[in-house]
Amino acid sequence: MPSDVAALDAQRFALHPSVAAWQHRVSRVTSAITNHDDGKAEAGDMPPLPEVVRQLQPPSPLAEPQRAAHWAYHLGRLAFFTGQGFAGFAAHHVSDLLSRAGGGSARRTPFERLLADAEPELATRLSDWSIAVEQDYANIQSGAYPMPWDMVTPNHRQYNPTFVLADSARFLVEWTAITRRRVEGRPEKLWLSSGLYPRYYTNTFHYQTDGWFSAWSAKVYEHSTEALFGGLQDIMQRSALLPIADFMREARAHCRTPSSLRLLEVAAGTGRFHTFIKDAYPDLPSVVSDLSPFYLARARSNLRYWRSLRQPSRQLGGVDDTGTEFLQTAAEAIAAPDESFDVVVCVYLFHELPEPIRRAAVSEFFRVLRPGGLAVLTDSVQLGDRAGLDKNIDVFAEFNEPHYRNYLSCDLGALFEDAGFQPGTKYVSMVTKTLSFRKPE
Repeated sequence: MPSDVAALDAQRFALHPSVAAWQHRVSRVTSAITNHDDGKAEAGDMPPLPEVVRQLQPPSPLAEPQRAAHWAYHLGRLAFFTGQGFAGFAAHHVSDLLSRAGGGSARRTPFERLLADAEPELATRLSDWSIAVEQDYANIQSGAYPMPWDMVTPNHRQYNPTFVLADSARFLVEWTAITRRRVEGRPEKLWLSSGLYPRYYTNTFHYQTDGWFSAWSAKVYEHSTEALFGGLQDIMQRSALLPIADFMREARAHCRTPSSLRLLEVAAGTGRFHTFIKDAYPDLPSVVSDLSPFYLARARSNLRYWRSLRQPSRQLGGVDDTGTEFLQTAAEAIAAPDESFDVVVCVYLFHELPEPIRRAAVSEFFRVLRPGGLAVLTDSVQLGDRAGLDKNIDVFAEFNEPHYRNYLSCDLGALFEDAGFQPGTKYVSMVTKTLSFRKPE
């Protein structure tokens, strides 16, 4: 019997070249995101930072202008969000020093550990970034999805200094609070008591303020997660577009257009990833679902903003003319009729679910899909997917993720097969994996 999930996946799925590209890459998890004052995280055989920098080969703006623009844009994201992460830990450090003046403990802060660990941390981020960006551009060149719409929209708010400063200020406030709770091991108690939500959902994941239950939480979420992953979260999530692109090509071969299909994104959160789906397929009718009304409101705002910049003169339908509906529902009890969707997408949810709820959610995906439909699951890598991370990847459980360690060894392929699905293809992008499945005709 194979000892890790990756070996089980290899028996069920067709393996995209990205799986091999990432499986044995040297990587690490910085000690700044652990609660342990045990020195530097293991760096393995990671080359020193100057060597990693020398190995970078920026494309020529004259010979490959589109690739050079893509490369420069994502290098800017890496620099900005990595800097934001450092600034967030520094803000917590200052806060901690002030508390020590009042008699606080003399423990080392995450910022102090990060400074001691800075070179291998930066080397890891830059090395992983170079592979992820190269894969992303190759996917764009293959026609799997377009260039990132926020990158190619000059009047996007992310290029507005006032917006960036306000977003950064909110992040620093939130990251200071998150880090304090994580170091102390005391998540904030949820302000809301309700019998309307599953018990697992009322956990304040990531030590974030208000869990999933406030407009503040929804507003700072994207910035916080991008800072954690050095601006690479968008790239990792876009791997979910690869099986969708294959499905759409197959549909067109059978004279079916995107407008004749219907897509559901389960647990879509703020809807940021859904804007990439809509930008690739603006005529595709879709449903954004989530349990949090606050995150659904944020998703609605993001979809309206996308349409105002990218499809201002198109009639796409729906309440806001985005071609999108919004549905408050749980993944394990989807409020939709049987066989009502052609594609179901779920991103970064399963590691936050207890295993029985994962199984129930998979059964719901099967129920709401039409025969021949596609299910796409994108989430954290598991044991064996990144061999160099197996020793310390479970550190992410320390972000108040009570089901993460169980998730790491959960045989997702078996869950879907038990529900009746046929495994398709597996993809990997940095610390994210995507699995595709089909409901038999």
